[in-house]
Amino acid sequence: MEITVSGIKISYERYYGDGVPVLLLHGWGASGKAMRGLFEFVKSLGRSAITMDFPYFGGSDAPPSEWGVYDYARITYEFMKETGVGKAVIVGHSFGGRIGILLASDYGAAEKLVLIDSAGLKPRRGIRYRLKVASYKLKKKFGLQKSGAGSADYNALPDGMKPVFVRVVNTHLDKKLKDITAPTLIIWGKNDKDTPMYMAKKFERKIKDSGLVALDNAGHFSYADRFAETCAILGAFI
Repeated sequence: MEITVSGIKISYERYYGDGVPVLLLHGWGASGKAMRGLFEFVKSLGRSAITMDFPYFGGSDAPPSEWGVYDYARITYEFMKETGVGKAVIVGHSFGGRIGILLASDYGAAEKLVLIDSAGLKPRRGIRYRLKVASYKLKKKFGLQKSGAGSADYNALPDGMKPVFVRVVNTHLDKKLKDITAPTLIIWGKNDKDTPMYMAKKFERKIKDSGLVALDNAGHFSYADRFAETCAILGAFI
């Protein structure tokens, strides 16, 4: 299905069941299809379920190059309103977790919140990282920096999306956690290298009504690595 929100076409999938809808939000570089397994599981419970492709991903239009995290959160909230969803059980993986944090803290749109290996916190940076950044800036200043520098996610994007990505990864939402009042479930892979376990523990400390489940033998896509366990935990929570 498709809907136009603030001039941007949004592709989405929906199942009309019982209860407060479960809104499943995918990570950066993916689409709503990445949440298909959880979508089908929620359907099997008879619960209402909805996935969307964030702007630029899947079947949705690209956003303006001036966008950042707050714009993604705004259009997601507008998407909820346009599709008749008031509050939802918001399930966000990685980048989708960033949006879930803002929907819960700034918009009060979360009946419950589930953060799966969520991004959004300021990472710890060691001396090696700081030296690497200093070297990059120095080379860039003197025109010595080769093209192609940057992460794989950054280099895979068209020029119009690169500034969006830079804003996204440099927007830290640590101060928003105290404003989350919805019951929050935190699901994390113990072997996650992209958003390490110390981030999960910080979410648990800073969000008032929250609980953490750490999954063995699971990485950044813990919900896929340990799908059966994730479904059991999610089903009990919602």
